[in-house]
Amino acid sequence: MIDLTGKVAVITGGAAGIGQATARKMTALGASVVIADVDMASADALVDELTAAGSAAAAVRADILVESDIEAMLAFAVDRFGGLDILHNNAGIPRTIAPDSEVALMDATNWRRTLDGHLTSAMLGCKYAIPHMITRGGGSIVNTSSSSAIAATMDLAAYSSAKAGLHALTREVAVTYGRDNIRCNAVVPGAVLTARGRATLPPDIFRLFAEETPLPRLSMPEDIADAVVFLASEASRMITGQALVVDGGMQSKLPYWLPKMKATRGDRFDETTFAFPED
Repeated sequence: MIDLTGKVAVITGGAAGIGQATARKMTALGASVVIADVDMASADALVDELTAAGSAAAAVRADILVESDIEAMLAFAVDRFGGLDILHNNAGIPRTIAPDSEVALMDATNWRRTLDGHLTSAMLGCKYAIPHMITRGGGSIVNTSSSSAIAATMDLAAYSSAKAGLHALTREVAVTYGRDNIRCNAVVPGAVLTARGRATLPPDIFRLFAEETPLPRLSMPEDIADAVVFLASEASRMITGQALVVDGGMQSKLPYWLPKMKATRGDRFDETTFAFPED
């Protein structure tokens, strides 16, 4: 049984999606949680929900592109709840802020901003969290990565590079601060049915993802949150410097898996088989 009683956690991008699901799970397990986001209306609404259920939660505005905001959100957690034990570097920036592309078409400004939003921000989170964790006697950092860090697409060169760099950062922090009892791991989602994804991607894309996933459904934010909670807790106390893939087996198969499966099992896509949630 995972127990986070007495732990203090900061979750960036905590007002929606994976961050929101993680906040709900951590508070249900006894943690005090700071929800850091730029969307304060959603963050405050989530805090109201959690505190109404008897949990300890607070919201703070933090723009992950602003170093002083990152430093301040961690100081806020220490001031509000007395320390810092868990940091979930979950937030990134959308492509509406920094459009991505293949390398030959890359705009260098968008490249740098994408790295700032997905890699530099996590580094800064670690930078300002680690001293607080050392004072506390240790802690756990969990970085949200992506399957794009492991396998390439065709038009996400900056994002893929940033997330691959995040894996290297994860190992560096784990090795450097392990003797301070600080662990650092990454969770690597595949396709996740978040509200933002469903609003911005056409259903056919999710159908394609579902066909390429061996398990009979796509991930929900709660599936990734379970992995984050595990890596943040004492249940994973000897795991550090690792990237835990949570993608339903999407990247485990050889290219001919889908036609072979269909030929031998008669398996085909439909909403029932892949358990799509109701709209």
